[in-house]
Amino acid sequence: MSCQTKIIPISNYQTGIWTSKHYSSVDSFPRKGRSIIVKCNSQSIQDSTEKIREMLSTNAKIEISPSAYDTAWVAMVPSSPGYSGGKPFFPQCLDWILENQNPDGSWGLDPGHPSLVKDSLSCTLACLLALRKWNLGQQQIHKGLDYIGTNGCAICDKDQVSPIGFDIIFPSMVNSAREMGLVMPDSIKLDTSIYNMLDPRYVSLLGNDCIASKNQILGYVAEGLGKYSCNWNELLSTQQRSNGSLFNSPATTAAALIHRHDGKCLEYLLSIQKIHKTWVPTIHPMDIYARLCMIDTLERLGIRRHFEQEIGSILDQTYRYWQQEDEEIFSDVTCLALAFRLLRMHGYEISPDKLVAFSEEESFFNTTSIQFTGIPTILELYRASEVALDEEEIILDKIQAWTSKYLKQKLLDHSISDKRLHKQVEYAMETFYGTLDRVEHRRTIELYNTNNFRMSKTAYRCPMIENPSFLSLAHIDFLMDRAQQQKELKQLQRWCTDSRLEELKRGRNILLLSHYLSSAILVGPELSDARISYSQGIVLTTFLDDFFDKYASLKELLEFVEFINKWDGAPTTGYRTKELEIHFQAIYNNANELAYKASIRQGRNVKDYLVGIWLVCAKSQLKQVDWTTNNIIPTMEEQLLNASETIACNVVILITLLFLGEKLSEELLHSEECGSLLYLASLLVRLLNDLQTFKREREGSERIINRVNFLLDRGGGAISEEEAVATVKEMIKTHTRKLLKMVVQTKGSGLSRECKNLFWNSVRIAYYLYRQSDELTNTQAKTKLDMEAVMYEPLNLSSHKLAS
Repeated sequence: MSCQTKIIPISNYQTGIWTSKHYSSVDSFPRKGRSIIVKCNSQSIQDSTEKIREMLSTNAKIEISPSAYDTAWVAMVPSSPGYSGGKPFFPQCLDWILENQNPDGSWGLDPGHPSLVKDSLSCTLACLLALRKWNLGQQQIHKGLDYIGTNGCAICDKDQVSPIGFDIIFPSMVNSAREMGLVMPDSIKLDTSIYNMLDPRYVSLLGNDCIASKNQILGYVAEGLGKYSCNWNELLSTQQRSNGSLFNSPATTAAALIHRHDGKCLEYLLSIQKIHKTWVPTIHPMDIYARLCMIDTLERLGIRRHFEQEIGSILDQTYRYWQQEDEEIFSDVTCLALAFRLLRMHGYEISPDKLVAFSEEESFFNTTSIQFTGIPTILELYRASEVALDEEEIILDKIQAWTSKYLKQKLLDHSISDKRLHKQVEYAMETFYGTLDRVEHRRTIELYNTNNFRMSKTAYRCPMIENPSFLSLAHIDFLMDRAQQQKELKQLQRWCTDSRLEELKRGRNILLLSHYLSSAILVGPELSDARISYSQGIVLTTFLDDFFDKYASLKELLEFVEFINKWDGAPTTGYRTKELEIHFQAIYNNANELAYKASIRQGRNVKDYLVGIWLVCAKSQLKQVDWTTNNIIPTMEEQLLNASETIACNVVILITLLFLGEKLSEELLHSEECGSLLYLASLLVRLLNDLQTFKREREGSERIINRVNFLLDRGGGAISEEEAVATVKEMIKTHTRKLLKMVVQTKGSGLSRECKNLFWNSVRIAYYLYRQSDELTNTQAKTKLDMEAVMYEPLNLSSHKLAS
């Protein structure tokens, strides 16, 4: 059964409801005559959802592509492991090699892929070694040598995605091939030239007599260390895991078994053969990491809310593994960092102490295995460092300091050859706090590539992570949400007209921006009323803020507060000025309408609650005007408290809470928890605003007490502007962590995570808006582009070509 095609016309849409010299640049879109067209098939949605749900089962088998490279090494294991000669222990792997040569003569994941030539060279040479060892497949060997000869120039191509350890392993395999009598093509002129491309950190280790450091850092590529006298006994005694493997690498484990008989190594390889029969993957096991990647992918695509129960089960299981210090997590830096971030953000109490070994760049590269020193791992460490919850989590601060510097330098150097990964790093550098959900969802959808490969010692794919069902559901979900947002925008336009706000002929053109922001953090069709409430709250408080700060007389302000106190007893006509009438009537009508809708949802009358919220907002504005008009200098505590209230987060957040689909008792809404969340969120929004506007406000005539200027005035010249800014930045850092801790913690919390997220996401909006300037009065080009992308621009699903 198919859904009806939904066509949402916006041909009559006009931006610029209010005349504004500050925000006129937004009038360039949306373009006249455009429509949002959404076609969906309910069966397709259901099928995608069910497929994903099956993959998320904790009992589901983790699928991974065959590795020609690792299969070749396993094929070289003799029937009497530890001794040369005899017969192959795993003849089925030899059969797989014979049957899976690509038409061009290569072996590997994706023949002909322009970025995987190095990988194909490595896989092909490993397969040739296996065939040569057992004197099989002469025809395949000739074809393989021809491929290597034709493509050997790629060895020194820096634009190629290089397998981990390629510069160590490939030359070693070339030497082995020559020793076995294979005549290598003339294009393979290795000798020592390839080592010039090797990271200087590893060059000295190749000839290092310190076995421990060599084992720890280069042990993962031990099959390439043969000519450097790898001590296999020492490697096995120090690096062998409880499952019998070396580094969960079938190739390295097979290489150890070729050189030394070890029962645990053999058991490990036999356990893989029971699963995959004729071939082996490049990593085994990877169950925990793959499932965590699925969760991370679902969150970044914007479809996590469809699978909360399944995600909860995976995270519960991961937390148990974390408590047990499971080897699969703690021996894999990438998995460890990802697990830390996801568990923390989902409310599990874990310490960053397990990340202490990675807190310094020098120690990281001097002690960490080569398999975990690439961009993907460092990016995961950076992301993990952003979820600091305490005022001073030194470990995370140190990790963030060096990883951010390192990744930014890589961007500047243009040294990330994988363009998709380059984009991921670029987006991550915008900060975890200042990225809005729907902006990230769109970016992820456009970067998502169901044919994407991941790189270890060889390229591999994991269909559990890059899956067409993920993309299909995310695509439809995004477009359906957008169609609903267009309906809401038309509703908001009518509301603005009915409220007579355009008659003011001044103020900031905030309607489009407000609905973009609400749509970017409140995702899903069930949150339509919440988005409307949030958008209206931003519009009304923005107009009220301008009214109090710039235009209203003191008598108008006093009367405004008096009218809210009276509420239903306030006059309907005879206002002192037209501006006062429009402002009060817009708020009065909106609050009454929302109170009616919210009372139905909450099952009780909430009108007094909404009126009280507006009263607090108006009184705080009046108090600020009183201070500035009468030159009253408040105490530090008074200024902070009132500043947190003048930003009007209470209006925007507390009213919207009533439309999130949960019944909230009066006690809970007035609880200490709710009050603390509101104070922290409001203060952060105020401080982030102050940090970007203090110069303009110091020079202007607005009746505003800015925190930076307040510190400068109170200091009487004893404190510099730089010191005042630094003080405010430190306050922002401290209170952001306090807020995030309250949001993610579950013990002793009466509010749901969905409710607490509204406070957190409101702060993320402030980080986003005030990242460079006062966004509400000086539109940045980037925000306009994001707005256009989220609300209007067609999705570009061909962007997966970036990966190539």
